[in-house]
Amino acid sequence: MDSINQPPRPPQKATIADVAKAAGVSKTTISRYLSGDYKSISDATLQRIKQSVKELRYRPSRLARGLRQDRSYSIGMIFADISNPFSTSVLKGAEDVCTKQGYSMIVCNTDNDPEKEKNYIAMMHAQRVDGLIIHPTGQNLENLRELSEDQIPIVLIDRRIPGLKVDTVGTDNEQAMIEATGHFLDQGFERIGFFSQPIQRVSSRIERAQTFVRILSAAGHPSVDDIYEYEPRIQGQFDEQLDRFIAETQGQYRMIFAVNVVTQLKLINALQKRGLRIPEDVGFAGVDDSEWAPVVGSGLTTIAQPTFEIGNKAMERILERIAGDNGPEQHFALSANLITRGSTPSRNAKIL
Repeated sequence: MDSINQPPRPPQKATIADVAKAAGVSKTTISRYLSGDYKSISDATLQRIKQSVKELRYRPSRLARGLRQDRSYSIGMIFADISNPFSTSVLKGAEDVCTKQGYSMIVCNTDNDPEKEKNYIAMMHAQRVDGLIIHPTGQNLENLRELSEDQIPIVLIDRRIPGLKVDTVGTDNEQAMIEATGHFLDQGFERIGFFSQPIQRVSSRIERAQTFVRILSAAGHPSVDDIYEYEPRIQGQFDEQLDRFIAETQGQYRMIFAVNVVTQLKLINALQKRGLRIPEDVGFAGVDDSEWAPVVGSGLTTIAQPTFEIGNKAMERILERIAGDNGPEQHFALSANLITRGSTPSRNAKIL
């Protein structure tokens, strides 16, 4: 009677031994099949194994597979600012590749804080991730070098770190800024303010600022010194820099260039509070093409970074390293696209 009242037992999960028996091969052959080593398995045997796996609905344990191969089947991703649309798009691109290859991701956000980043790097090391993709603050060289020396592949996104010999994937900032700055000159802007968070130690900002200054200097333009840096943690510094640019360029045909989408938002809000219109009172352009860029005023001119593709390439590269690619480090600079809109009108067109 007791057995009648007991709930039915769930069906037992198939094991490697079950699959091996059904396919008529050894457990060693099944292990080779599950790890992707098909070299010593005939086509006929492969088909039998696949059929047995399907019929038995066998699902290998990722933990067990990882222990056998000394892998965790997880990739760490550390972002300097996960709230930045750049980061979320890169994350989507990386995830698109990662999940298809049977890996999981551990995602962390440092808020551009080097101490947070240091702690997350240590955590990734302790978690035994198979590889690390990081959007770095640029201030934890030794910690990342230690990770690399422990045979954990690293790919840097957007920003390089001098002295760290690892792969990098980012935007071709020089090409993007040559095209953008040339457009600003063609439109006849007399003053161009370059607004950025601290430039030092962030290679992408350095590349953008240096190319901006180089092109303007070659053209004999007065804005070679119009670099306005602000530290978000220093209260009032951003407003002081913006007010200085506004005061110094009064009466001139002027525009502002924002180094990234975070700075874009701060500037748009600040200009609106000061009663300044885009482009009637000040032209505007920036890096990153957000969903709202086409609908702000007459549309914002932007440098559209290939963010999804950066995530794709970074994940592909880290998986190639995990698979055994031990070649020298490679640096991938993907092309950006300048999208011109109404926020950077020609000086002559505006006068008309």
